[in-house]
Amino acid sequence: MPTSPSAAVSDRLTPALLVLVVLVTAGCASGAGDGAAGGMRAWVDERGQVRYTPAAGNASETSGETTGKKGSGETGVTRTAESSHPEFNLEQYPDAGDKNSSRESEELFYSWRDAQGRIHNTPYLYGEEALGQVMREPEPVRASEARVTTSGAAAAPGFRRDSEAAAILGVGEGSETRLDAFAQQCCGALPRLDYQKLEPERTLPVDLGEEADVYRFATGDSRFALVRLPQDPEQSLLRVRSFIRDGGFFLPNAVFLDGGFRPVRMVTDIVMEYSPETWRRYGHMEARLALKPDSGERWLVVFTRPEDLESGTRVGEQGKRRRLTHEPVGSLSLRLVD
Repeated sequence: MPTSPSAAVSDRLTPALLVLVVLVTAGCASGAGDGAAGGMRAWVDERGQVRYTPAAGNASETSGETTGKKGSGETGVTRTAESSHPEFNLEQYPDAGDKNSSRESEELFYSWRDAQGRIHNTPYLYGEEALGQVMREPEPVRASEARVTTSGAAAAPGFRRDSEAAAILGVGEGSETRLDAFAQQCCGALPRLDYQKLEPERTLPVDLGEEADVYRFATGDSRFALVRLPQDPEQSLLRVRSFIRDGGFFLPNAVFLDGGFRPVRMVTDIVMEYSPETWRRYGHMEARLALKPDSGERWLVVFTRPEDLESGTRVGEQGKRRRLTHEPVGSLSLRLVD
């Protein structure tokens, strides 16, 4: 019986379709096998970002599992020395290829940014010992070192003003303290119209530029700032920052006055801490002065001395130290701190 043309074509296509199905099926199986053997490995770069890269060497591990069986039934896994990345590999991070590792044994990290804007990854401490380090009380902030003179300061026990030592030191009968000498020209006649008020939880900028008032103190002429202090501040320290401009800064001295503008306490030769300039703040010198409202201190006068202008301050790390000059003008900030 003769065969139709369509039937003949169908007979020829059937074997070809079978061959095509077999090839496609084999390709899918091969692709699935490669993915299962290779897989992806997750790791964290120096910026704290999670990256995914193909896991290299798993095929060797698989063959090692197959050929490395011992008589006792244990399985010896052989890791390949080759790596897909010079730093992020199984030698550096063995947990990345250990499928049986427990998350409880993994070391945790947290990322933070320093004052220069650089990102750091620091191990997260936990446990009783680490908790004790975290819960440890911080050291209290203290007033900066300085030369302090108060009104009516008592002499040392056993000190007599009529003694030979008093005569040698020039503090015999009729002698004055440096605060008494300073009070002769300050501060009853001090201009009081242009004063600033210091308030809690606020930073007070102080401009001692060319336009600032100049007063003739007992120590010499100086630009000055008059500041009204809070009557009952909760904070016990006054933070003073003097900003660095063109390699110099205004070296502050302080005199605290009572309600009648009489000097109560004088603070000079203040030791200030250096803070270099960063991407978010200006370089400055910083000091902390103690507040004593119980002594009747109600006003603050900030000034400098001609003798201060003749000296400088060396700052910076060893090998990179530089000299900052003391300028007759500058800008400061005041803030109450704990």
